[in-house]
Amino acid sequence: MDTQLYDTVIVGGGPAGLNGALYLGRSRRRVLLIDSGDARNMAAGVMHNVLTNDGASIADFRSRSRAELTRYDVSFHDDEVVSAAGEGDHVVVVTKESGTFRARTLLYAAGVRSLLPPLPGLADLWGTAVFECPYCHAWEVRERPFAVYGGAVPSECLASTLTVWSDDITYLSDRRELPEDERALLAAAGVPVRAERVTGLKPHPDGVRVEFADGGGVAYGALFLHLAMEPRVAALRPWVDAPDLESVQSDERGRTRVPRLYVAGDLGRNMQQAAMAAASGGLAAMAINVDLIREDRPGSLPAPPTPAPTPAPTPAPAP
Repeated sequence: MDTQLYDTVIVGGGPAGLNGALYLGRSRRRVLLIDSGDARNMAAGVMHNVLTNDGASIADFRSRSRAELTRYDVSFHDDEVVSAAGEGDHVVVVTKESGTFRARTLLYAAGVRSLLPPLPGLADLWGTAVFECPYCHAWEVRERPFAVYGGAVPSECLASTLTVWSDDITYLSDRRELPEDERALLAAAGVPVRAERVTGLKPHPDGVRVEFADGGGVAYGALFLHLAMEPRVAALRPWVDAPDLESVQSDERGRTRVPRLYVAGDLGRNMQQAAMAAASGGLAAMAINVDLIREDRPGSLPAPPTPAPTPAPTPAPAP
């Protein structure tokens, strides 16, 4: 076990974790950042909508960020966190290879995992011709014909949004019967629906070729879709008895209802963009610093906001 007591262990080395480390390092806090390297957006290769880093390589951004952090008391381990749990006034973090670490607080910024539908060929084109976020990727394929796949997760709002970047959009329902409200939104946006079963995707010089069950196929400049997501919170079991961290986040600065646990990035509230995730890491870091000051110097700062009560679960409808 590392005998050093850190002020904060940060789990996750994306924009949220890195910016949290910067704020805490500049606050003269001892910080350890642990990152598995399994970034949600790594397949895309580049990041967008971050001033001075628009189009920057994700790997280069992370490398430069770490280099900047070396001037502060921030250390790094490239490893996977196996478990993290509160133990008295500390948090104990166990990793797969680097050992066990103790800290006064934990900033959890491990993000979420995108769950790709089991559509043949999709995984191979993910991040290059198949995308989810229009703000991150639509500019590069603007004015080309788009397909929007609505077979797994309804994506009619995504299709409507994409009309800013292309006048030629086709919604692929993959035999899913569309509710009337979805059809109305698509009709209002001028987006036609193609209902045939989609059997797979193939690379195409113009982007992606969508194969249909009748044996035909159509080439599109890109395919967009909404994805289901899986919060990366397995390492917090059984410390956190909740399906995600957004449900236990108690304020906009990343505090949670679990003592000494803070959240930032894609696991928090409405933060699934690099710039917003980075901002949430800074907010959480400020909350951590202020809360540690309160702990070390009681009465020196006003009390933190009282967490809102957890909403009661909605009863299931009677059969």
